[in-house]
Amino acid sequence: MTDPARFLWPDPKAPRVVTRDLTLLRARKRRKKGEPKPQPLVLRGIKLNELIPHCLYEVPVGCFEGASAIRELKSGSILSRNLKVSERLNGGPPEEEWKQCFVSYDGVHKARRGVGHADRRYRSREIPANKRLAGTLDELVRTSWELHKVDEDGREAFVLIAVQAAKKYGKPIDETKRRAQARTLQAGTLTDTKGRFNPGRIPLICFAGEHEIASRIQAVRGIGRRMSFREAVLEHYIDRLREIVRDLSRSQQYRLRAEWLAHGPGRTPKKVKEEADRLEDAAKRLRAIVSRPFSRSFTRSADDLDAAAKLLREAAGGRNGDTILDAKELIGQVFRATVQQECHWRLEEVLLQLGILEDRGEKLESSRQLMWHDELRAVHRKLVSVEPITGKRLEHGFKGPVLQRVVPNVHLADVHLMRVLAQGGPDLVTMKDHLDKAVAPL
Repeated sequence: MTDPARFLWPDPKAPRVVTRDLTLLRARKRRKKGEPKPQPLVLRGIKLNELIPHCLYEVPVGCFEGASAIRELKSGSILSRNLKVSERLNGGPPEEEWKQCFVSYDGVHKARRGVGHADRRYRSREIPANKRLAGTLDELVRTSWELHKVDEDGREAFVLIAVQAAKKYGKPIDETKRRAQARTLQAGTLTDTKGRFNPGRIPLICFAGEHEIASRIQAVRGIGRRMSFREAVLEHYIDRLREIVRDLSRSQQYRLRAEWLAHGPGRTPKKVKEEADRLEDAAKRLRAIVSRPFSRSFTRSADDLDAAAKLLREAAGGRNGDTILDAKELIGQVFRATVQQECHWRLEEVLLQLGILEDRGEKLESSRQLMWHDELRAVHRKLVSVEPITGKRLEHGFKGPVLQRVVPNVHLADVHLMRVLAQGGPDLVTMKDHLDKAVAPL
């Protein structure tokens, strides 16, 4: 068994590639009458990204010759060892590596839901609260960039966001949570210790708060002897992916500001080339990530970043300064992709909490029903509205748009959640079905 104290948490940016033998269980699907049940596949020398030694892996690109013809080996799939099936098929504990049976999940989120066997009540309340506070700190970072431009009412609104978020966080006893709450309140203080208006210090305060929240989330995931270690690792992996998207989003939003590479003496060819280098580096990092269901979106964003970098190099060469504006269009496209991905994550969180409710056989409380309703309506509005930073619809310029399939299912999930008692009350089964469809296309 893996020793958690010595365990190295996996990182999508730096995968640990291993080669091993295993037996792959084929997914059950509808078969024609008389068609035999698919048999397990014995795979030799398959390359995998190791998440937990011996028992949990992510499938990379080109893991095995002929993998493209096997649905369970799509890049980004998660393979999880099933010792019970291994023992049943082998008549006892498998002594050889290749006899260990693995089940495949179509992406990290499905794997996360599939391997969970822990007592989730505690985490289902605290972790979402911590993530909401982290989201507020992220909002404060982004808003702080423009505080010097807004009037007094705008600044008061900024302070109110911080105060309300800290108040909603409750009265924590844990010291890490107290520090996170204190950082949130501090971020809402627009003046420094000398009484000067100083919004430039706010991002650093928020980053410190985000660090405290991340530490608390990790601590919560280690609480309780019934915690599923695999689920904890997958949650960590998902959080790392979310951090990558958040950092990508912040960088592009910063570049969409009017001041970025504005015409003037500060826009030297060297500076423009440096920005092109940064875009290309970001594109390279995105292409290295295979995690489903985001790998396709990452690849397209990487293409946009490379194209934007090329335009910047043309501008740096003095051939056409207007190409900087064209590059910003592509950067805006990447930013909108991150907004869409964030909506996907929010839907996945509702799906996870719904699964927790089902796992524990609990009744749907009105407070939780309203919380889910607010979340689904907020996501729906964001998906159908014009994105305010770029002034365009989310999928403007996208190849292979998917929102025409996502939006109706988000709406229908909310309809079935809020079904009145006269019609039978909330229909969580149908709600879950529509949420599954909503998160599938990305």
